[in-house]
Amino acid sequence: MGSGNSPLDMISMKKGDNSFLIMANSNRPVFKVKYKNIEAYQGSLTTPVEESFATAGVNFVSMPMVNVLQLDKLDETQFVVIQRKANGDLDLSTVNDRWL
Repeated sequence: MGSGNSPLDMISMKKGDNSFLIMANSNRPVFKVKYKNIEAYQGSLTTPVEESFATAGVNFVSMPMVNVLQLDKLDETQFVVIQRKANGDLDLSTVNDRWL
């Protein structure tokens, strides 16, 4: 999911007929990836990405959440996040399925 980036936490969510992988990252916003896109991917998993800090492969959507350290599914329509704020505080909040 990009050079210099590491996954921190992952959950699965579903909305309608779509299932999503939601992933918190060390150096990027939270990502949303449709499992259908992962299943349909025809490219290589081992080909290096040429440009520094670029991404390649399966399409994803960056969600408007940064510095998320942990995710957990609350129920079928919500998940919770622990997020570090700019002042260093940790916030616990819920996110509903409107972001899916």
